Amino acid sequence: MKNLYIICDLFPPAFAPRVAYLVKYLPAYGWSPIVFAEEVDAHLLFSDQKPTCPHYHIPLQACNSFRHKLQQLRELFFEAKEKVMYDSIKNILVEEEIPQPHAVLCLTYRKFPLASAHRLARDYAVPFMADCRDIIEQYSSGDFLPRRISLFGRKLPFLEKLIAKRFIAQRNKYLREAQAISTVSLWHKQVLSQVKPCVEVIYNGFDDELFYPQRLKTESFKIVYTGRLLSLEMRNPHLLFETLASEKLRSLPISIDFYTDDYSKALLEGEDLICSEHRLNIYPMKPSKEVPKLLSEASIILLLSNDEDGADAPKGMVSTKIFEALAMAKPCLLLPIDKGETVDLLYQAKAGLASNQLQEIVNFILAQYQHWQERGETTAPIDENIVSQFSRRKQAKAFANQLDHLINE
Repeated sequence: MKNLYIICDLFPPAFAPRVAYLVKYLPAYGWSPIVFAEEVDAHLLFSDQKPTCPHYHIPLQACNSFRHKLQQLRELFFEAKEKVMYDSIKNILVEEEIPQPHAVLCLTYRKFPLASAHRLARDYAVPFMADCRDIIEQYSSGDFLPRRISLFGRKLPFLEKLIAKRFIAQRNKYLREAQAISTVSLWHKQVLSQVKPCVEVIYNGFDDELFYPQRLKTESFKIVYTGRLLSLEMRNPHLLFETLASEKLRSLPISIDFYTDDYSKALLEGEDLICSEHRLNIYPMKPSKEVPKLLSEASIILLLSNDEDGADAPKGMVSTKIFEALAMAKPCLLLPIDKGETVDLLYQAKAGLASNQLQEIVNFILAQYQHWQERGETTAPIDENIVSQFSRRKQAKAFANQLDHLINE
């Protein structure tokens, strides 16, 4: 087995499906992962995942709000958090007598912890691979930050742009040092290839041990959404509520169930978004292993995105959620868009409708409702050959192949 140091921003029990499933399946392809990640206490949706590989959580969070803000500034200008991460990993390597790596892989969403991973690869003179699952350029203004920056209630977009520029410059500095770069969509590849041409798309996917078609008859007709909205610029369900308020649907006993976080709940309840939609239920997010059951009980799986054409529109986002939905062979409704990479994937898999047209969505929901009335269930005639390409096993194999290539060059 070849040793792989994985340096990442999140790892279970934090919400980190890409790395969680990667370490699960990598050993089958000859790689033994050892994980180093920041210790965080939010989004503990993978608390039911029990990683079998050695893993170390490093506490980096400041103990109070003021120190946390100061820490963020020191990281922005001096990469102070990266230095603590690197030093902590070096101490763990000595104390635990961990064997040297054959390669170093960093998984990041903004830029942390690329610097730490690069330094470790340089220390051991081994290949360095960077995986960018999310990049700043994909977001609408300011949405790459945990919360928008404001002063006395007024947003400060000029400051957000300066921070974004700084993070992008730092990220690109380390990407230029990487021997391989992977990312999650063709749009991301196009952006990152301007930094360095060695970029490969390894899509997100689904764990075939959890997500697979289940034929269930249900007592009610449910439209189900699982996941965060992030912002209304990123994912906006307004068109769904408008559609359900139409004359043909307003009286039907349709349940709209959102399993989401508190921030998204506030978005749903604010700005008259739901109007008088009395059929809407908002539940807390569920642990990862409970999601397949929710989807199997859905009559329609709701997927949200937004038009990418605007100057400040979100770009290139191909969420894990679409692959998990495809795997369930349930009718999927993607809105409010009718073009883009996610739309192409949906139609290639023959899994449902992507639309921004109210009447088209009404007709789709009515057709699925009729099928449910007749059979007590709904199904989608998915193309299994297309869908199977996106299993987490195959994702891990793609990573392993890339790493094997690097160490054999």
